[in-house]
Amino acid sequence: MSKPFDAMLNTLIDGHLLKWSEYLAARVGVSPGLATSLDTDLSSTLQADRLFRIDGPITAVLHLELEATGKLGRPAQLLRYNVAASAATDLPVHSIIMVLRPKANASDLTGQLEVPDANGQTYLTFKYTVVRVWQESVDAFLSAGPGVAPLALLTDEAAGNMTAAFARFREHLRAEGVSDSVERDLLISTYVLCGLRYSKTETENLYRDLNMTLEDSTTYQHILNKGIIQGRTEGRAEGQTEGQAKGITIGQKQEAQRLVLRLGVKRFGPSPTNAEAVILAISDHDRLERMAERAIDATGWDDLLTTT
Repeated sequence: MSKPFDAMLNTLIDGHLLKWSEYLAARVGVSPGLATSLDTDLSSTLQADRLFRIDGPITAVLHLELEATGKLGRPAQLLRYNVAASAATDLPVHSIIMVLRPKANASDLTGQLEVPDANGQTYLTFKYTVVRVWQESVDAFLSAGPGVAPLALLTDEAAGNMTAAFARFREHLRAEGVSDSVERDLLISTYVLCGLRYSKTETENLYRDLNMTLEDSTTYQHILNKGIIQGRTEGRAEGQTEGQAKGITIGQKQEAQRLVLRLGVKRFGPSPTNAEAVILAISDHDRLERMAERAIDATGWDDLLTTT
């Protein structure tokens, strides 16, 4: 799938594996059960997006592909993955392709691939499940659990009234009793994933319009204002550093550092050995702000760390 979003979605799946597996199992008619993430390297040339082993009443494997580009030929690729996964696990494999936006809806995603022989007769019929995210209801994703809920904002229903859909999303998180840290992570994930369907301006306006309902947190303020908090305090207390004189407290700087790390991990996966040390050593709050903004568009950790 499209690189800017694959790390974010994989982070959501890893953090909420059971809920994702339950949602996907229900789509293909597999009874839920203990979910285990499997190795996606099926051969030297094949790597699936995600594989889950479901140990329910009938053990099965769920094969998930996330599609954001709309290229043709994906059904044949799904078939290759399906056969390879079946051979690797010796279990029935159900393939699902989740199409994340309307522009990725390729014309050959029919849910069935018929393979002809030399005489044009079908000798193999391969069936797979297509989930077109924008056609789903907001409630379908909200009810699937917090880790699946960010997809609710990519539906046509949400696009019709983004503010109302976002409010429902946040209310659902609170009803689920998720911790503050999980809620912050999900809000950041949703902000990034909205880039699959909406312009950057639309997403920023959405978060800014909800300013009065969001907690006073530098994490939220970054989302709302395209940067980490830029509050100013009056006067200069004795012993303040130059940064503190500008209204930037040590706590705000530390949260800015944590935000850059969190955004980096969500976008690019686990950080290299030196990345955390480099970021924690940065005391220039303005640079941290630029890095947080850059994390949305950077190509990887190296690109992010070179932000000046």
